[in-house]
Amino acid sequence: MNSQYFGDSFDIVKRFFIGNIREMGYQVFVDPMFTDEWNELGKNKFYDFIGAVPLKGLTTYSGKTAIFLDPDTGIGRNPTKQHATIGKIVNYLQQGHAIAFSFDQSFSRGGDALEQMDKKLSLLKKEGAAGFYYDSHACFLFSSKSPEVLENLKLHLVTAGLPEKRFINQ
Repeated sequence: MNSQYFGDSFDIVKRFFIGNIREMGYQVFVDPMFTDEWNELGKNKFYDFIGAVPLKGLTTYSGKTAIFLDPDTGIGRNPTKQHATIGKIVNYLQQGHAIAFSFDQSFSRGGDALEQMDKKLSLLKKEGAAGFYYDSHACFLFSSKSPEVLENLKLHLVTAGLPEKRFINQ
């Protein structure tokens, strides 16, 4: 997350998803993946706005928890300051989060975005997790070790008014 973009329309979409997951009874944590300098006040305003709790060094979680990864660009092959990876998402699921989800705008301009989403979903499946995309100007990858958890999440989001055609499953 880059401070110059705080409060943009993508943050409003993030807040929507986090709010809906919280409505389902999950505590939502955030890995903000800050790419520039943020002071504590700025960080707290960001956490308050999107409605998620920052990670505090814990490595295992119990209860109904979800983790939101907020890279600047999205999900890439290699970890960078701007990119999360499928491995990082799976690691959070292995730590006990029922849901891990990430902002993802990391698609090759020359390639087919749906093909690239399918490839990332395949990688996720290969690692033992299920997933789906919300496909829009702000794409998000949702994942869980439990297909039932994901199906309930998707149903909740459709009930909240999102068109079912926006969801990409493998």
